[in-house]
Parts: sequence; C-alpha cells; structure tokens
Amino acid sequence: MVPAENIRLIVCDIDNTIIPPGEPAMSRRLAFDLHQAMAKGIRVLINTGRHYTFLQPSLFEDLPMERIGTINGACVTDREGHTIAKHPISEAQMNAITEQCLANNVGLGFKFEDHIVTYANHRKFMEGYLEENSPFADRIIDDTAMRTHHLTYGMPLGTFLIGREEITEEFRRSLPELQFAWSYRGGYDVFLKSVDKSMTVETVLQETGLSWDNVIAFGDAGNDTPFIAKAGIGVVMGNGHDDVKEHADLIADECRNDGAAKMLEELKIV
Repeated sequence: MVPAENIRLIVCDIDNTIIPPGEPAMSRRLAFDLHQAMAKGIRVLINTGRHYTFLQPSLFEDLPMERIGTINGACVTDREGHTIAKHPISEAQMNAITEQCLANNVGLGFKFEDHIVTYANHRKFMEGYLEENSPFADRIIDDTAMRTHHLTYGMPLGTFLIGREEITEEFRRSLPELQFAWSYRGGYDVFLKSVDKSMTVETVLQETGLSWDNVIAFGDAGNDTPFIAKAGIGVVMGNGHDDVKEHADLIADECRNDGAAKMLEELKIV
C-alpha cells in the first residue's frame, strides 16, 4: 500500500459502494469530501457497470466529473456522454448471444454506445432488469423485431441477460471468451474477458500522466477486483464479497454507513 499523500485519483464504483441500495444519491458527507479532494487537485473517476444513460442524475449534480468509466470497463465517456474509448464485442459474438437467448427464453439487452437495446424477449428483460415504476424504463429501446440497431451504432459494448441460472451456464461453455458476472439472481453482466474495469482507469492515467500508485480505489463486487488490485490503495466496502476483500489493502465500513467517506477522512486524503 502506498502512502496516502501519493493519491491524486479517487476511483469509485457506484452501487453498494458510494450509493446504498434504494437511495438516489451519495450522502452529503461523501459529496462534501469528494469536493474537498477535488479542491486539493485530486481527480475523481466514477467507474461502473452501468450504461451512461442509467447513471443516477444526482452524480452530475454532486460531482464535476470529467471522465466516467461505464459498462464494466468497455467504455469511457466524458460528462456529456461522448465516447472517449470503447471495446466492443464482435458481430459473431453478438449473433451467438442473440441466438442462444431466443432459443432459451432469455431476456437480452445489449449496451450500445447510445442506449441499452433489447434484441430478444423484451418484456422478460424489462421485468428482470428494472424495478417497478423505474424512471429508466423509457431509456431502453425495443429492437426485438428487427435487431438492426448495430447497423447504425456499431457493435455492443456489453450485454445483460435475464434468465434461469442453469441457462447461463450453457452460455459460459459455448462462449468461453466472454465473462459472465453475476449481478443478482437470474441477472448477468456479460462482457469480453479481455476487458475489465481497470481499463477505464488506464485511459485516465494515460491522459493525466498519473500511475496506479496515485490511485485509491473503492468497490464491493467481483467486477471491481481488477482496479482494486492494481490501485496504490485498494479499498473494499464492508458489505463487499469475501473474494473481493482478499485483494484489498483496506476494508472500509459498509456503504450504508458512509464507509468511503470515513476511509478518505481516516487516511487524511480530505
């Protein structure tokens, strides 16, 4: 673990890391601490599995973000959502996923640059992906009839599947080059094994001339492990998975208890 005075970039996952389940925003304490850090010249990077269009509006109200890592490392955008870097899946992979979903009644949403777009079993996807009365419902495009969105917007950058867990095991065997990250029962993020959330950090490090020794990283889930393990200070939330904690330098209090803010304050980064 590097000394806290080395830190020039704070990298944060969102869900269950800086925003607790069911809450629309981070705590006022954490927002204040992050602003204090930025006032000292420390950058903040949000690094999430979410699509840009599914980011909580409060993030833009609370933080003057310059870069945002989205779709589990497959995309970096600026504050306005313009793509800075991307890592799409291939057309063959897209077609193979679509065929399997159609054959096995799996809800399929592809994460394109512009939107999440369903290519199979739209209703099943919507019911499994969104909470009841979700404000994000109108941001998902139904293209299950034509499946032509990629002809205009290019190949998908990620995928989300809604279906029985035994079905996704068949996917794993047939598409070994893809990573299937459990999100919740019956829900899986799917992306290239060659892509992970450390890649979005790498993009920012290259832009800024910083190194991993200048990074403190906060996360809770398996898809956060790559950037936590590489960070000068890797922090896993108290509510994080045990296998992720094995890669941490420090364990913070739980997200709901303002663990990230407490850690930044204890280390005197803010």
